[in-house]
Amino acid sequence: MTFEKRAALITGGATGIGQATALRLAANGVSVVIADMNDDAGKATADRIDGLFVHCDASRHEDVKQAMQETHVAFGSIDILVTAAAHTGGHYAAAEMPVTEWQRGIDVSLSGAFYASKYAASIMKVQRYGSIIHIASVEGMIGAVNHAAYVTAKSAIFGLTRSLAIDYGRFGIRVNAVSPGIIDSGRPDIEAAKHDPERVRFWQEMTVLNRIGRTEEVAAAVCFLASDDASYITGQNLAVDGGWTIGYPVPLSE
Repeated sequence: MTFEKRAALITGGATGIGQATALRLAANGVSVVIADMNDDAGKATADRIDGLFVHCDASRHEDVKQAMQETHVAFGSIDILVTAAAHTGGHYAAAEMPVTEWQRGIDVSLSGAFYASKYAASIMKVQRYGSIIHIASVEGMIGAVNHAAYVTAKSAIFGLTRSLAIDYGRFGIRVNAVSPGIIDSGRPDIEAAKHDPERVRFWQEMTVLNRIGRTEEVAAAVCFLASDDASYITGQNLAVDGGWTIGYPVPLSE
């Protein structure tokens, strides 16, 4: 992958997929800013990569704007934006979902991606260069039980991705999405479910590769789309899901 004196901002970069992306970008010579609410983990990740940490609640446009400004001041550009901040929330059927839970899911996972794109695009337009990658989800592609806010937000990310790609392509800005499947990301609900052998087996059997994915595998896809190796790719969604969304592989008896 080719990077040359690039600067990246990653919302939700303190842990999980965002952290793995930060580590991979930094290993390829990119200057990285971690924008996250988790101060301790965010600072620790930034220290590992000699990067910069900015406290940021992705649902607050003021926080996002400040993170953009600090990145621009520190590095003189924002070449790569990765929106990994999300609120997965609890599991509720729609009628039982608290309104506050719905709003938080939309505010962080969708509005947060819009705010970051809005402020990054204003800088990238002047540069005539930029790559924006939204972390979506296979749940946004196919749906999921009792997860209406998260599914809705992630589904809308695809529309946001295409709209931004159309609006800003003439300025040299590419916009794409990556949709992870079940990833061993350290997310609390996934960590809890890993102690249930039936749940783990279900996840494995939902993929044609018969295993749970790793954060580094998602980060590799994100970094490819961020790089100049993907210079003619925009408005697309790349599923990193072990084959989850191509069809359910019914296990055959041996």
